[in-house]
Amino acid sequence: MTTERQKAANRANARRSTGPKTPKGKTAVRLNAIRHGLLARDAVLLGEDSDAFEELRNEVWAELSPVGPIEKLLVERVVNEMWRLQRATRAETALYHWRMYRLKAMRLKQKVHSYEESVSDGLPPEPGSLTKPRIQKRRRRLRRQSLSGTGTRSC
Repeated sequence: MTTERQKAANRANARRSTGPKTPKGKTAVRLNAIRHGLLARDAVLLGEDSDAFEELRNEVWAELSPVGPIEKLLVERVVNEMWRLQRATRAETALYHWRMYRLKAMRLKQKVHSYEESVSDGLPPEPGSLTKPRIQKRRRRLRRQSLSGTGTRSC
């Protein structure tokens, strides 16, 4: 349970941590929450082609030829939604490709693992490696030698 002293400390810390104050700091954290950009405030995000957006905007304005403030507002909304739908399509395609590559990588990893197992099952141990049977064999030999008192064998 939180004590009154902890609650007071939490409130004091919350008052001090109110986010960036300078324009440089605000610019730095401005895009922190953007993952896909579908709900972004700005139509054109950092890294997108603003010239392509303007070209789309001009084409739609020329096609619809809005008259009056309501039609102009609706045309702007159409342009923004068209741009966001294109972004959603790009994000969906990228997600699909990412999942496919991930699936291929997992399958390749499984194949490599199965090949490693099948190869290691059929091969003799590497020279100098101490497998369990070899260790047991050495122990028995050392035990026999110590019991018989012969020590090491000479060639």
